[in-house]
Amino acid sequence: MTDVDTGKAATGDAVLDRMLQGGIPRNRTVLVRGGPGTGKTTFGMQFLQEGLENGERCLFVSTEQTQSELRDSFAEFEFDLDHEELAVTTLHAVPDDGDGSGRRLKLRTLEGNSTIDERDVPLTEQNVARHFQAAAGCDRLVFDSISALQVLGDNRELFRRELLELIQLFTKDLGATALFTAEDIDDRVLDFTTHGVIELRRERVNGDPHRFLEITKMRGVDHDTRTVEAEIESGGVRCAPSRRSQPPELKTHKHTSIGIDGLDSLCGGGLATGTGVLFEHDGHANMTALFGAMMHAALDKGYSIVLVPTIRMRPDSVRTILEGHDQSLDSLLDDDRLFVIDMIGAWDETEDNVFGARESATGVRSILDAIAERAGDTPRFSLINADAMVNTLGTDDARAVRYAQEAHWLRSDDLLVHVHNPNVTGDRITGFYTNAAEQVLRTWITDNGLQYVSLKKSPCGFVGTTSLVEYTTEHPFLRVQDPPEERENPYAE
Repeated sequence: MTDVDTGKAATGDAVLDRMLQGGIPRNRTVLVRGGPGTGKTTFGMQFLQEGLENGERCLFVSTEQTQSELRDSFAEFEFDLDHEELAVTTLHAVPDDGDGSGRRLKLRTLEGNSTIDERDVPLTEQNVARHFQAAAGCDRLVFDSISALQVLGDNRELFRRELLELIQLFTKDLGATALFTAEDIDDRVLDFTTHGVIELRRERVNGDPHRFLEITKMRGVDHDTRTVEAEIESGGVRCAPSRRSQPPELKTHKHTSIGIDGLDSLCGGGLATGTGVLFEHDGHANMTALFGAMMHAALDKGYSIVLVPTIRMRPDSVRTILEGHDQSLDSLLDDDRLFVIDMIGAWDETEDNVFGARESATGVRSILDAIAERAGDTPRFSLINADAMVNTLGTDDARAVRYAQEAHWLRSDDLLVHVHNPNVTGDRITGFYTNAAEQVLRTWITDNGLQYVSLKKSPCGFVGTTSLVEYTTEHPFLRVQDPPEERENPYAE
C-alpha cells in the first residue's frame, strides 16, 4: 500500500512521518513556518522529491529565487531538479502602481518566459489558475514563500481572502497536497487558514546552533507534539531522535502495570521493576489518589507494600485510601502485606509491622532486614518518601540507604518508588535521586489548576511526553491522558 492509498503524503523523513501517523493529509495545505536558515525551502523540495520517487507529479513555486539561485541553493543536495515530473516556476508579486487595486503580480517561469503575457496582471484566482494550468493534476505542490505576497498591502482581510483562494485552487481545483512556506512573523493569519502548521526554528544548546521542528497544528491527526531536532543532510531534513528510549534489544529490566491505563502507556507498559523509580512533584499536586491506585494494583498482583509515608499519608488517610480500593489497613498489617517505616511520627509503633523512625542509616537498614524476613518470597512494592529520609537521616545517610535498598533488597520483580519534592531539598540531593533512578516521572499543577505528568527519563515509553491527569468517580479514581500514537512501538517488550 502506497501513501496515496492511505490518504497521507509521506514527507521523506521516517521520524516526521511517524509523528504525523503516516505523513501530511492528502489534498490539504500545510504551513511550514520558520526564520531564515531553518530549512523551510529544503524541506519543501524534499517533500516533492519523495513524491517523485512515488511516481507523483510535483510543482515547486518560488516567489523569491531565480532558476540559477535555486540550483545554487540545492547544489549540495541529492535532489533531481531535472526530473520529468517536476515543474519549477516563479511568481513575483509587486505592489500596484497605477490602477488603485492594490493587487498586482508578475508571472514568469524560471527560464524567463511569461506564461500569460509580457505585462503585469492583477492577482486574481483566474490569472493564477491560468499560470498553473499546466500543473493541473499535480499531486504535490510547494509554494515558497507565501510571505512574498504580503507586499500586496497591509489589508489583513484581503491577504486572508487571497490565501483562501490559493488554497482552494491548489487543493480543490488542482487536487494537490500543498506546502506553504513562510517567515516566522507575529501575524498568525496563515496559521488559521491552513490545515496544519509545522514550525522550524534555530536555538543554541550550550552555545552550539541547532535546528528544531515541531508540529504545532494538524487537524484530524493525533500527531506527536514533542519537539525534535532537524538536521540538514544531503537528502534534506532529517528529524531526530528516532527513539527517545532504548530499543528492546538493550532491555535490562521488566515492568509491571499499575492499573492506570494512560500512565502505563506513557511509561511503556508500566513502572520499571528491579530498579529505581523516582516520582517528582511540586508540593501542590495531590499524590494520594495516585499512591492509592499504585498500592491497589500492587496488592492485586500479590505484592507486599513497604511504605515510608508522606505527611498526607497518616493512618486515617491511608485507611480511607485502602478502603476505597476494598482493602483493609489492619488486615494488611496483620497479614504481613503492609509494612510502615514512620519517619513523620504519625503512626503507632506498637502496632504490628509499624516501625518508628531511626536516625541513622544503620537503624533503617536493620528495619529493612526485618521486613525482608517477614515478607519472605513475596515481591515487594516500596513507596518511599525520600524527603522524609533526607530530613531525618541527613543527606549522607539517606544516600547510603538508597544505595543499600537497590543493592541488597531489590529483586527483579520488586518495585522501588521514591517520592521527592525538589523544592524542599537542595539541588545536589535532587540530582542524586534523579541519577540513581532508571525511570523518572514528574507531576505538577499549573496556575490554572490543571495537573500534568511527564516522563522525564525511562528505558522505554514516551520520554519527554506530558499528559493531563484528571480525577474520576470510578476505580482507579484517576485517569492519565494517553500519549500520542506512534507507528514505532515504544514499549521495551
